[in-house]
Amino acid sequence: MSYLIYLHGFNSSPQSEKAQLTLEFFEKRSLSDGNRIAVLVPHLSASPLDAIAQVHDLIDSLGRENLIGFIGSSLGGFYSVFLQRYYSDSSFTPKVVLLNPAVRPYELLSDYLGENQNMYTGERYIVEASHMEDLKSLISQPIKTPEYTMLLTQTGDEVLNFQEAIDYLDGAAMWVQYGGTHAFDRFSNVLPAIWNYFSTR
Repeated sequence: MSYLIYLHGFNSSPQSEKAQLTLEFFEKRSLSDGNRIAVLVPHLSASPLDAIAQVHDLIDSLGRENLIGFIGSSLGGFYSVFLQRYYSDSSFTPKVVLLNPAVRPYELLSDYLGENQNMYTGERYIVEASHMEDLKSLISQPIKTPEYTMLLTQTGDEVLNFQEAIDYLDGAAMWVQYGGTHAFDRFSNVLPAIWNYFSTR
């Protein structure tokens, strides 16, 4: 079975609204279209390198040959660009869809050093200064395969500057919506486009 991996953002979880809407939409569309695409949403560690290791382990267990690509929200978008480069070779490049992605998360997350609590799970965890260096080690500059990349962003994002993603992802397919929020308002409206992007090989 072909699969996608949805990577949630900082202080989020598989229970986030976007993750759940994506799971539901792909499940229903797979049944109606007969084009079976499973969506997996791991609960990512607060440690960047541990989060990447989780994804590697998941792909190892499911088979790289069945991977289609990644959907990444915010920090998950940053991870998705790194993973796209990591898993690309001469015969295959994973597609990625980036939802209000973080371009320089090590700048933003430095404000969260110390103890934090996950808004969905109640889990308490520590953001360490070393995590910022770990994030820098994952930088993919410049983006290697814009032709396999789609950016979905809203100009009203109150957390990240949408223009940074536009500049960084030069050459990628882009859907820029006026207004909105970092959570991506009316996300269900763009799910058909995401499905079409991944279901077309």
